[in-house]
Amino acid sequence: MRAAIRSHRGHFYLWLWGFIWIAIAALGWIESTQSWITSALSLVGIVVTFAIAFIHGSHVRTKIDRRFLAVCIALILFGYIAFPAVLGAPHSYKSGFALSILVVMQLYVVSGIWFDNYLLWVGIIITALTVATILFLPALFWASTALCGATLVASGFYVRSSWR
Repeated sequence: MRAAIRSHRGHFYLWLWGFIWIAIAALGWIESTQSWITSALSLVGIVVTFAIAFIHGSHVRTKIDRRFLAVCIALILFGYIAFPAVLGAPHSYKSGFALSILVVMQLYVVSGIWFDNYLLWVGIIITALTVATILFLPALFWASTALCGATLVASGFYVRSSWR
């Protein structure tokens, strides 16, 4: 299974979202950046993600784990709807982006527990970096988010070159 993921698609997702994340972080340094740019980049990423899945779906045939899919949907709904409804909406673009990072990294941690440890460690590292930066070094937030994107890109290279 590892060889099939390495050969046909696993690293593409990490590279795609890592580069999108770096682009969003770079745009975050610009004061006049509007959140619609982030939404547009995310939408492009979602479309390309589905294109990758469609193109490479014929190479790796596996049953969809409905329980895992239900966990992912529940985490997304809680992270983007329930928690902000109770705790309040993010007060800035930076805090909204940090919330998005934490929700997505929660998915990575669960994926790592469910499937493979490298996703667990990617999720833990990026979560720790994000939380530490937002609490202790908020002026370096955009630099740390660029580093988080680079972590995803590096993970893609790890999957592509190291998995046998």
